[in-house]
Amino acid sequence: MPTRTVSYGEIEIVVNTETNKLGAWLASVSLKNAAGTVVDVRPMTIQPEWLTEDEAIRDAVEWAQRFIDREFNSPQTHSWVAERSRAEEWFRAAEEKTRGPEISG
Repeated sequence: MPTRTVSYGEIEIVVNTETNKLGAWLASVSLKNAAGTVVDVRPMTIQPEWLTEDEAIRDAVEWAQRFIDREFNSPQTHSWVAERSRAEEWFRAAEEKTRGPEISG
């Protein structure tokens, strides 16, 4: 089983390729950090079959890069409760600004 390794930031993408019984290429992906620990393995339930080994490798590397960006490089989301509270405060302030002064008479 041929293996290709690509570095992406601090994570190493390890792609193993093989052919199935029909001759199509399949790729499995492992992600390792600097300590060499396996971070994740691509789920093997559904994946494309490719005509060439290079296509399988390209797809696996692109999938791994998207996974790394989503799981490790994107900012952590805040609590929806905190987000809603900030949104309500902003809305109230914007609403008060558009009302103008109250006229008593």
